[in-house]
Amino acid sequence: MRHKSTWMDEVGLVIADEIHLIHDPGRGPTLEVALTKMMRKSRDLQVIALSATISNALDLAMWLDADLVTSEWRPTVLKEGVFLDGRIFFDGHDDVVIGEGKEPLWMIIADTVRSGGQCIVFVNSRRSTESLASKHSKDMRELSPNPLSEKDVKLLEGDADTTSFGKKLASCVKCGVAFHNAGLTYTQRRYVEDAFRRGDIKCIFATPTLAAGINLPARRVIVRDTGRFESNSGYSPIPVMEIKQMCGRAGRPGYDPYGESVLIAKNEDDARHLMNDYVRCASENIMSKLGNEIVLRSHILGLIATGDVGSEEDIVGFIGDTFFGSESSMLGVESAVGNVVDFLASEGMVQRVGDDGVTVLPFGKRVSDLYIDPKSAVILRDAVMKMRADTEDILILHAIASTPDVMTLYPRKKDMDGLFALEEKYSGRFLTDVDEDDNYSMELFMAALKTAVLLDSWMSEVDEDTITDSMGIGPGDIRSRVEKAEWIMYAMTEIARLFNPPAEKRMRPMMTRLRYGVKSELIELVTLKGVGRVRARSMFNAGIRSTADLMYIDVGKLAALPKIGPALARSLKEQAGSPPEDVLPPEEMTAPAEVKQSRLSEF
Repeated sequence: MRHKSTWMDEVGLVIADEIHLIHDPGRGPTLEVALTKMMRKSRDLQVIALSATISNALDLAMWLDADLVTSEWRPTVLKEGVFLDGRIFFDGHDDVVIGEGKEPLWMIIADTVRSGGQCIVFVNSRRSTESLASKHSKDMRELSPNPLSEKDVKLLEGDADTTSFGKKLASCVKCGVAFHNAGLTYTQRRYVEDAFRRGDIKCIFATPTLAAGINLPARRVIVRDTGRFESNSGYSPIPVMEIKQMCGRAGRPGYDPYGESVLIAKNEDDARHLMNDYVRCASENIMSKLGNEIVLRSHILGLIATGDVGSEEDIVGFIGDTFFGSESSMLGVESAVGNVVDFLASEGMVQRVGDDGVTVLPFGKRVSDLYIDPKSAVILRDAVMKMRADTEDILILHAIASTPDVMTLYPRKKDMDGLFALEEKYSGRFLTDVDEDDNYSMELFMAALKTAVLLDSWMSEVDEDTITDSMGIGPGDIRSRVEKAEWIMYAMTEIARLFNPPAEKRMRPMMTRLRYGVKSELIELVTLKGVGRVRARSMFNAGIRSTADLMYIDVGKLAALPKIGPALARSLKEQAGSPPEDVLPPEEMTAPAEVKQSRLSEF
């Protein structure tokens, strides 16, 4: 829609799955604005919105101008209950006696597996997923071992980029248990999910935030924790809607006649609380998260850039058509819209026309097309204006990490000495400003600096184990930060075209280095299929500096290099366009024998 794709004009039906995500502060406003745009564009548009966990579904139906269709049907019956003293008390169903044991959680898991089922256990932190999986792996191995091939072990350990985190995961999976959290790489996460579907893994420990993303039905879902630590409010109860999403994973269609979700109580009072406030309680009403200036600035710029609105009055009218508009009094909206337009105009993204009109400027159009927060664009613009040919990588990375679009790493107490030392080292050269008298501003600055250190370490080929251990994160955290930073760096190069073209040239090689995590000399090698940072370094250390060097290397000697192997060696030779074995490269046809020997001596 931002790029005005013409095929959008032909859309007559929109299916909005998991419509309750409108309630999500991150993704909700985008979903809400997208649906509003489509409904305004075509008044005949049919919308089918789906959800299993909405209490105020009628409100949504009215906003969508849709008929409300409700159904109690489920592929498998869901029994919801609370575990206490060796027994599961189900609401509306017979109780189930588990037996006696020292640890309630393992009692429920073991009972599930012994009866031929699988289970997912939700806990409130990443660390708990890993510690519990490791703790119960030995017991699970006795119940249901899961022998792994050498190929599977390598994949789980991280393949060429083996980490201690990956080794821990592989060790657990061998025993038929796994953890599932944001620290896993995409490949590891997919393997765990596929192995669970096959029945090779009997139990997964996961975090609540991943509940909506795990499409893994299990016979029994166990919710150990109904509270978690929130950065702004301390230890807080998890919303009923999230708990219902977790519980909804219970029941494998085609395998089980029913599913069971179990909350674990500490005592009788806790059991009553869990039964009344979670099991028997309806989900909270979903609420729009569109009504604040920080969220609105990106979407208002998008509306102006695409021509959907041409004045502040039009913007207010659009917001009135959103779910937020249908559910609120719109009090304060005009003021918020005015503030956002003032900000966009002051930063040169839009221009006021007449008394109420507004049009997009080239900077604003590019920011809208890049789909980044306008505040991020301002930070990047100001940074590229200060950038020089000799600006250090970490300063550019710090500017990128300072944008609202990048999720930074929270500095731990033990990180602070090193971060303060860096702050002092580069004092006066940072591309972003910080108010040292403002604790919150300084906190954000340091979080961005820690993230910049992560990215710089990655680009400097520091091994993943060292990064994860020193930062207190998982491999998946590295990937997520790198992917987002790469996108923001691309946006930075596009903004540099408008304000400081030489800065674009400075950053282009950095984009490749950031993507693959390599120093400059490996840029050509990592473009080869099947070659990452570890294999590229292995080849470089053996004297292979470019694709051309591959053409004249014996395939057997290439295969013998660390992390290469026969299959990849053959592939690399093919990619290099290797000539017949008896053909020498032009420069070596007349070269002295000792020169030929020196070039290939390492092979």
